[in-house]
Amino acid sequence: MKTVIMKNNFSAGELAPTLYTRTDIQQYSNGAKRLRNVFPLVEGGVRKRPGTFYRNLTAGAIRLIPFIVNSSSAYLLILKNTSIQVYNPRTKTVVTTLASPYTAAQIPDIQYVQYRFEMFITHSAVPVQRLRCNEAFDNWALDAFVFTHPPIDSDNARYPFRKGTPSGGDIGAFVNFTLDAVTAWSNTQTYLLGDVVTYSGAYYQAARDNTGVQPSTSVADWVVVPNADGAGFTVDDVGRYVDVNGGLIKITKFNNVNSVSGEVVKKLDAVIKAIERSWIIQPLAFNSTDGYPRCCTYFKQRLVFANTKKAPNKIWFSAVGANGTFLETTEDGDAFSIVSASGLSNSILFLEAQRGVICLTSGGEFMVDSDGGLTPTTVNIAEHSAYGAYAVTRPERVGNELLFVQRGGERVRALTYRYEVDGLVSPEISTLASHIGEDHLGVSQISYQQEPESIVWCVLGDGKVASITFNRDQEVLAWAQHDFGGSVKSVCSLPTALGSDQAFMLIERKGNIYLEQISFDAYLDSQVDITLDGNMISKSQFDRLNGISVYCEDGETVTEIEYIVDGNFLQVDAGLSGKTVSFGQTFECVAELFPPELNQSPLSSMMHKAKVDRIAFFFNKTLGASINGELIETFTFDDNLLGPAKPYTGFHLEEGGTWEDLHKVPLVISHNKPLPFHLQAITMQLSINEK
Repeated sequence: MKTVIMKNNFSAGELAPTLYTRTDIQQYSNGAKRLRNVFPLVEGGVRKRPGTFYRNLTAGAIRLIPFIVNSSSAYLLILKNTSIQVYNPRTKTVVTTLASPYTAAQIPDIQYVQYRFEMFITHSAVPVQRLRCNEAFDNWALDAFVFTHPPIDSDNARYPFRKGTPSGGDIGAFVNFTLDAVTAWSNTQTYLLGDVVTYSGAYYQAARDNTGVQPSTSVADWVVVPNADGAGFTVDDVGRYVDVNGGLIKITKFNNVNSVSGEVVKKLDAVIKAIERSWIIQPLAFNSTDGYPRCCTYFKQRLVFANTKKAPNKIWFSAVGANGTFLETTEDGDAFSIVSASGLSNSILFLEAQRGVICLTSGGEFMVDSDGGLTPTTVNIAEHSAYGAYAVTRPERVGNELLFVQRGGERVRALTYRYEVDGLVSPEISTLASHIGEDHLGVSQISYQQEPESIVWCVLGDGKVASITFNRDQEVLAWAQHDFGGSVKSVCSLPTALGSDQAFMLIERKGNIYLEQISFDAYLDSQVDITLDGNMISKSQFDRLNGISVYCEDGETVTEIEYIVDGNFLQVDAGLSGKTVSFGQTFECVAELFPPELNQSPLSSMMHKAKVDRIAFFFNKTLGASINGELIETFTFDDNLLGPAKPYTGFHLEEGGTWEDLHKVPLVISHNKPLPFHLQAITMQLSINEK
């Protein structure tokens, strides 16, 4: 029996080995056993992945971050130990280098959010930083963000056992707040730990809460202190707030232990003496002891922070349009805070703005939103799913979905709003390729390159890379694996005004870190284009490479160039002098197909003997492809066999084959030359022996 089968769809991508026997599912027909260094395309077929252009040696570089004002003004931030380089991808130069408070150990954990010409950067051990530039992009600055009114920590507030009197109460006024003398002990008063009283001419401080215990009779309840300093102000109170008589005074000056000066930021209801414990000293929420925010985002003109060491589940929203104002009131446009209270919430790991503020924790996925406008009185937080996020990998926005790595680091989910459940759902998108994360120490970074092929890049834990051809409209979620010939540390994509997005990577080659640009214009990795002056090229400039390949692109032709190693030089044909020649490291592309299933489940044809009689390839601008290790010669009668070849587009037929069990029939298309490769479809004529 003869049958003809066409394979023109790779929309399921590379499948996990556990799915090799699932011939009953559609993904078996639309997938592949192995996809290395190729992209499954939305249109069908597979294409050679882009090579990379060598850009710079970036010693000590750890991470790449995008700084995007608009499509025409996008910059690359190269993070190193205690410094940040600003790289212009259009001029391929470093614009400036800024001193940074972040160490090499802290850089992988920093988070950021950008709005136009400023970016906020957060880390749990470093005060919030702000990176700014001017509209000409020739003046850059990185410094600690100065809050107009920083968030306060009401849980750690002090309630001094002293009477105090403000000198004024109108908003904006600068006033003094003065304490009365220490109160004498009373046997009817309840005292709290830390309260100071006078008794028999001496100062006593409560060692624990007590009532009616005479200070001179119990050392367990009262301790003699030399003065009343512990019941007054300290120099550390500058920047904190006095909550008194229904208003707030921001302390700007320490006068002495009994007096401070400050600005009224919330009008006092009355300018009268406040009795003991009716006024409060409010400390700041962000400090070196309690920690600084780990997460940040923007939402509806509010700057949002979350997760300090002391308050890992708390989220702070700024006032509308005022990034530095976190003074909380009940007014609609003012700041507020909220806590994620759930048995699954754990610490907030990431914040992302979508329909609301998405809070990813290690135990579940939450959303902060409101029924109408987001205000202090209408805000609510609810849990939507309970998968948990991986603390290492920052989520990435792709269209209307938020891709995040599931707790454990090996599986990827896509969080999105679904109308039928009126909530967020997080289906897994790595189910069919679960082996990739498992085999390569998890997914450590995600970056989305929208143009030209809608590719999600996933940096893996061992330095290898995976890609997802991502197009929901066409139902394409196709994984593939890539080896760039080194250990990839970071990937970042930047938009352009016209054409393809620019994608960059940090890659370690032979102990050094290099910045390289991913581009379909390169057929090699770490490629350098050189206009030859003679036919001898110094070999030392390619020491980073494991093997050197050379090609020349001239008009419509692409030719692999042979060379001779002459000591420390590479010698090419003298006729290439004056031409631009490309040098780099070659990589092998592999698309290994599954044997076709010819029967419908539960029947199977896998035990039948089969022979591939003929294979028809449909190529698009391709040279140098192989089938099962044999070179596919795509020359036509019109070609000059001695001259440069044009990439071949069209139908090509190969004949021959041997009898095998169908499940053992080899179907491996490969390509290992510095030449273009794009397979649109493959058609096979099979002879089947059912006996």
